[in-house]
Amino acid sequence: MRKFRRHRPGKGSEGFSLIEVMIALTFLGIGLLAVAQLIPLGMAGITEARVRTIAVQAAQQRMDELKSPSYSSLTAGDYTETVGQYTIDWTITENSPVPGSKRVDMIATWPHLSGTRSATLTTYVTARR
Repeated sequence: MRKFRRHRPGKGSEGFSLIEVMIALTFLGIGLLAVAQLIPLGMAGITEARVRTIAVQAAQQRMDELKSPSYSSLTAGDYTETVGQYTIDWTITENSPVPGSKRVDMIATWPHLSGTRSATLTTYVTARR
């Protein structure tokens, strides 16, 4: 005849108790909430990077347009252009840093929640030979 043993909880029992599961879920919940709070911060960084990229691209495009015509068509002075929410200011300086060259300093600015942000570009143009 076979003897059947009743299962008694004790040292050899397997599985998790309800308290252990609740503690694990609490830690998991706290971790998920911490990660969820970082999402808006990451999105703000992505938006700022996109705005900065567009501003620098607009300034670079204007810089390329200034360099493409003849050297003599670049007249010394201060200039301003508005492209959407971006403002591009540039200054052309004659004979800087050496005679026979022109320096172009360009600043692209755009609005930001904490004030105005800007990016600066500089190039030098000489007469083509």
